Amino acid sequence: MWGIETQRTMVRERMKLLLAAHDSDIVTETFTAEAGELLLRQGEPAKRVLLLTAGSVAIQIRQNDETPHTLAVVEAEELLGEMGLFGNGLHSADVRVLGGPATLVAVAGDHLLQAMLFDTDLSIELLRLSSQRCLQGNELVGHLLDGIQAAASGDHSLLAQSCSALRQHRHSIAEAADQLEALQQSPPISP
Repeated sequence: MWGIETQRTMVRERMKLLLAAHDSDIVTETFTAEAGELLLRQGEPAKRVLLLTAGSVAIQIRQNDETPHTLAVVEAEELLGEMGLFGNGLHSADVRVLGGPATLVAVAGDHLLQAMLFDTDLSIELLRLSSQRCLQGNELVGHLLDGIQAAASGDHSLLAQSCSALRQHRHSIAEAADQLEALQQSPPISP
């Protein structure tokens, strides 16, 4: 099975070919977004897919409209918004521009889905990419659950292993590792 980076490269290249081949069928919009601008909002309908061609964005999630947690920072060239398009039709995260301006190409979701009917290679690659992202999410949840269990039971070895794996994700996930270690060092809370 291909790694996530190889899969992303394949999807990006296939998207470029698709856009060139279906130039008259697929309407694209190239635009620039400024630092801090919200490109996709968690919970809103997924109506388009974005190809980040320059700049960087943060992938963030919010629970109960609290302060967003940054899951990842991605740079050009990256596909954004496809999980909402193929999933429940809603974006599962916010996508916000970081640093300087970002350049993006927007493709209407219905145009992309229609083009995918004639490009099975792209369809398979997009499904593989989404599947890889889901697998990574499952792995992350597993590390978090192992870390919580280790902190609660005082298993220092499992906690160190879980926190090490969490820190590889950086941002809010790395902060969660620090919080798990702090919880394990705190005296237990009596019921």
